[in-house]
This record gives sequence, structure tokens and C-alpha cells, in this order.
Amino acid sequence: MRNLIFLYCSILLMISCSDKNNIPEGVLSPKKMQAVLTDILVADVLNNERILKDTSLKLPAEDASYFLRIFQLHNTTRNEFSRSYNFYLKRPDLLKVITDSVSSDISRRNQNLNKGTDSLKNRPNGNNFKKIARPYGRQQ
Repeated sequence: MRNLIFLYCSILLMISCSDKNNIPEGVLSPKKMQAVLTDILVADVLNNERILKDTSLKLPAEDASYFLRIFQLHNTTRNEFSRSYNFYLKRPDLLKVITDSVSSDISRRNQNLNKGTDSLKNRPNGNNFKKIARPYGRQQ
């Protein structure tokens, strides 16, 4: 009897461990999920900025159009994304890896944008020109 219980527990343990990192069919891979989530977060921030500037825009409608474009870009559907999102919510170990990747990708993009704005500070903007004498008598 002991051997039978031991065998049963061993089989259950092997089955549960072997399926641990298996992604079911119809669920986005972690790498693709990270790419889609990154684009969704960026689009959401950009959309919120647009709505702050133009209050006549409606947030849910604008978000939906952005999200549909993102799904097309990544060759996925809203249902596949929802199924994948729900799967990863049930797997916090995998979701943590994805969200950490999303966070580092957005941070890297932000650093690249900030590097670009540093070079813009030295550009002439009309206020940092030296005043020059005009040859025909009028000076600024």
C-alpha cells in the first residue's frame, strides 16, 4: 500500500513539474506578450497626453483604436491577448519576468529620449543668439 501511495505521489509530482513552463496553445509567448504590453503602455500614455490637450476626444474610443492597431502590428487578436493576460495573471512567476522586461524596455526608451533632448538644449532658439550690429544704422 505504501508503495502504491508513493508511486501515485511521484506521478503527480512529475506531471505538475513537467507542465510548469509550458505555455498553452492560444497564449502569447512571454517575449511576444512583453512586446505587446510595452506598446500598449506607450500608446496609453500617448493617448492620455492627447486627451489632456484635446478634451473633445473620448478616452475609451481612442484607446480601443490604438489597441486594435497594436494587435494588428503584432499579428494577434484582442481575444488572444485577453486569454494570454489571464493566463499570466495566474502565473505570477512568468508575469514578473514579463513586467520586469516591460519596465526595463520603457526605461531604456526613456533614457534614449532624454539623451536626445540634451542635444536639443544647445540648438539656437531665438533667445540664445548674440545680438549683432546691423550695417545700416539700426541695432537691436
